[in-house]
Amino acid sequence: MQFWKAHYRDAFHDTAIKIINTEEDYITEPLSFTLDNITFCGSSPGDFHLKDNTQYGEASKKFSLLKWGGHYHELNITSPYIYDLQEYELEIEIPLNVFRKQDECLSTGVLFLSFKYIEPDMSKPHCIQWCDDIRVYRGDVIVQEFSLSVDGRCYKSAKKTLWFESALKDICRQMKDDYSIKCCFTCQYSDYSPCGSDDYGSMLCFCRHKSDCLKVNSKDDFFSFLAGKDFDGRQETYLCKHYCPRNKACGYRGFVDGID
Repeated sequence: MQFWKAHYRDAFHDTAIKIINTEEDYITEPLSFTLDNITFCGSSPGDFHLKDNTQYGEASKKFSLLKWGGHYHELNITSPYIYDLQEYELEIEIPLNVFRKQDECLSTGVLFLSFKYIEPDMSKPHCIQWCDDIRVYRGDVIVQEFSLSVDGRCYKSAKKTLWFESALKDICRQMKDDYSIKCCFTCQYSDYSPCGSDDYGSMLCFCRHKSDCLKVNSKDDFFSFLAGKDFDGRQETYLCKHYCPRNKACGYRGFVDGID
């Protein structure tokens, strides 16, 4: 379990908060924070929703919430209502182990994310969401910074995004001569699903099948050697005792330290 330092702002709040990260898999929605006795949870840093729907009446007085779900008659689909947190700003600090190449020592780095949700720009395409047959729109996210600080240096991703794969890859390229990050993202035994992934926390760890991981150098290899095998769902920033630098095989997604 980790505790991330964060700062939350909206029309009614401007305060430091603590985000709890249980480091469990994506489905369990491992991230949560509580503000004004209202708890929000989610699977990624940019995706929080009301944890207890019975608190909607109270929460709607203090936070901007988007209600979606319910019954979609055209497809005869019914799903629970979700109340997404909207129109807020968040700054998050995520601790991360960093390997310093000069003296081969570990240092503690900090990933810093700064972003805000604003009213959706209706001239742009949006993901389709429905609330009882009525189309609703999530706010647009503006990412102000995605960076890694270590030993007084700051590496800012040129990718203004909350997709960790894209931003971390850019940071790894910038720091490759001096540092490498030590986490699931740079591990030999983890990959994203070739069928698609989300912005955070949807890595597939195959540490129980290490020899098969070393045979994978393409999408075809992934399906040949790893498809159907059991795995653990992990966050990019997770670290365990099985960690091995991604330098023996490039896997499905390639190397991530700038040498691909």
